[in-house]
Amino acid sequence: MTSGWRAPVRPVALLGVAVLLAVGLASVLALVPPAPVPADAPEGAFSAERAIRHLDRIAEAPRPPGSAAHAEARDHLVERLRSWGLATEVQQDVGLTDRGAPGTQRLAAVANVVGTLPGSAPTGTVLLAAHYDTVAGSPGAGDDGVGVATVLETARALSAVDRRNDVVVLLTDGEEDGLLGAEAFVRTRAGAPGTTVVLNHEARGVTGPPVTFRMTSPNDGLLDALSSAPGVLVDSGSEAVFEALPNDSDFRHFDAAGMHGYDTALVAGGAYYHSPLDDLEHLDAGSLQQMGRASLALARDLADRDLTSLPDGGEDLVTALPSGLLRYPASWEVPLAAGTVAVAVAPVVVARRRRALTLPRTALAAGAAAVVVVVAGLAGYALWQAALAIDPGQASAVVGEPYRPVPYQVAVLLAALAVALAVLGPLRRRLGPDALATGSAVLLAACGVLLAVALPGTSMTLVLPTLAASLGALVAAVLPARWRGIPVVAGLVPAAVLLAPAVWTGFDVGLGVGGPASAALLAVLLLLALPVADAAWPARPGVPRRRLLLPPGLALVLAVSLTASGLVLNREGATPPRQESLRYALDADTGEGRWISLRPPSSRWSRTLLPDGPEPLRQAMPWTDGDRIAHGPAAGTDLPGPDLEVLGDRTGDGVRELTLRLSSRRAAPGLGLWVAAGGATVREAVVAGRRVPVHGPSGPWDFGFQFTGAAPDGVVVRLAVDPGGRPLTVRIADRSDDLTDAPRLDPPAGRVLVTPQVFVSRAVAL
Repeated sequence: MTSGWRAPVRPVALLGVAVLLAVGLASVLALVPPAPVPADAPEGAFSAERAIRHLDRIAEAPRPPGSAAHAEARDHLVERLRSWGLATEVQQDVGLTDRGAPGTQRLAAVANVVGTLPGSAPTGTVLLAAHYDTVAGSPGAGDDGVGVATVLETARALSAVDRRNDVVVLLTDGEEDGLLGAEAFVRTRAGAPGTTVVLNHEARGVTGPPVTFRMTSPNDGLLDALSSAPGVLVDSGSEAVFEALPNDSDFRHFDAAGMHGYDTALVAGGAYYHSPLDDLEHLDAGSLQQMGRASLALARDLADRDLTSLPDGGEDLVTALPSGLLRYPASWEVPLAAGTVAVAVAPVVVARRRRALTLPRTALAAGAAAVVVVVAGLAGYALWQAALAIDPGQASAVVGEPYRPVPYQVAVLLAALAVALAVLGPLRRRLGPDALATGSAVLLAACGVLLAVALPGTSMTLVLPTLAASLGALVAAVLPARWRGIPVVAGLVPAAVLLAPAVWTGFDVGLGVGGPASAALLAVLLLLALPVADAAWPARPGVPRRRLLLPPGLALVLAVSLTASGLVLNREGATPPRQESLRYALDADTGEGRWISLRPPSSRWSRTLLPDGPEPLRQAMPWTDGDRIAHGPAAGTDLPGPDLEVLGDRTGDGVRELTLRLSSRRAAPGLGLWVAAGGATVREAVVAGRRVPVHGPSGPWDFGFQFTGAAPDGVVVRLAVDPGGRPLTVRIADRSDDLTDAPRLDPPAGRVLVTPQVFVSRAVAL
């Protein structure tokens, strides 16, 4: 007897395998960005070629705040918006994002570009947002030139038509220094009437489909609008993944201010992120086209929609299919997950009545399935770590990705397949294919319940494929043997549609994090497909063990071969220039210079410059906030240290009030001040007119801040301290955003320096 999980007719099973492979491949190919639309496209269409012309102007050089390129980019943005009839202003302010914890606080003099298209009968405001500043050393064609270009081309298209709601373009400043321009914008708009819906555009890479990875709650009205946008990639579980990454965006402030909306980004191609190679040459114009096409369609819908009902809607879970969005109320998440368990258990009940299964065997199979998923994830992780151990220099300096990741990505999947087959092969003979199939489904359904309870919003990826496959198996269990293959394969088609894209896009967040996740998801798909696979290649008694090891052995050989090809394709000299993270720090009191890096050295050249650490350097370099720093001696220079002028100093009622002017004698745009712990306790601090939160000591420092975009005459700082009976010692520093002032450095050919900066610091007793 059989439980119904196995499709007994081998030709049907082989056809089913072919169908599932085709469906999975088609679902992945549906993610490929479209070709860019040429510049002669109709005025109402989004054209990547038109949009990219703005990047020709603003993405030629890095544009950190305070740089000439930053000012030139701002002027171009203002000129373009005004040419399309937007009422445009530059919001000058001081932005501050409270860390909420001890450590260096970040502030900046920001210059947000704000343009407005008034609506005919507004029910609210549609806010098109991106940031135009970059990190030091990066032209930022991706981060966030792609967002700026999307917003500009969308604004141009909207300006030519009438609209019901107001449309505001917001190009923020100071995002890279801590989301500072967005903070200043929402603070000045606090209490503004009406509903605001924001479309925030970001990038952590230069290619791939744009992902809407965050939305505000409630979201059902937002999803109604989003369903009109072509090529949208959205999944409720992506927000949990994003929160696990060390990234953030301006959207955090928009959400906290009560706005509604979407956070969308390019994620793939992370090797170029925050590097000198984030330029037009490496930006995928098709990805820009896909982001812009979707944003324009969404903005048009929202610009004519009644926005007043958005705050009163419900909350849905959502995932994207090639045919559109699949969604259901969030209140269904736990019941649906629990129902999936019931559906997965039903074939077990049927099989027990037919005496085809026992509960102990099914429980053992469930445990084996858990081992398969975990070991597959570990195999994916181990493969990439092995490649890094052989050649650490192939990884980018910021996110640790190779320029050419595809051989490694396929190798990770093959390694996961190899270990899964190696575990499942003997178990098929020992436990039986029916027990493996039913036990796997029960395990996956139970894990779906755990996700629904512990991490709400993340269960769809597991629950929906398991539910579809289990329903197919349940129908098959009550059909005659010759018909069982049809519902089993039909139930696996939705699983392939849902899981195959998730397996591939998981890599977009990086081989280190996404690789194990993609490998584990592949194992899930394999476990669900066991009934069809077993019917296509049934286990036969008496087969020598060495033959059982042939499929996993072949997969492993292919994985190793692809890893070797990845090493060859990503070898030094075969790719774009390798990245080195290097900064220079000078103690102006002692004349001692150091090369420093947040990244361990990855080449013989960088190891000669950074022989020490990594270790915290809190005392000498308070701006590092206790991060582990690789460092090494460097030649001193005659760079002058920053100035600290005492404008006022009075003590009364047990409080010492200091008014100071902090400035850079070398006109550096970044300034910082840290008060030593033990000498005094900082009660209040005001920098450039902004009150700075004080959260207590962090290591040797009681309080500290960094200010970006300082004027030539510096910034005024007011401190109220409890003297404590001892002298007040502070350390001050300035920061420039290139290595022009550093000792001469001659990197080997084929190297670029990432986030190059020069810090000059000195101690002052007050």
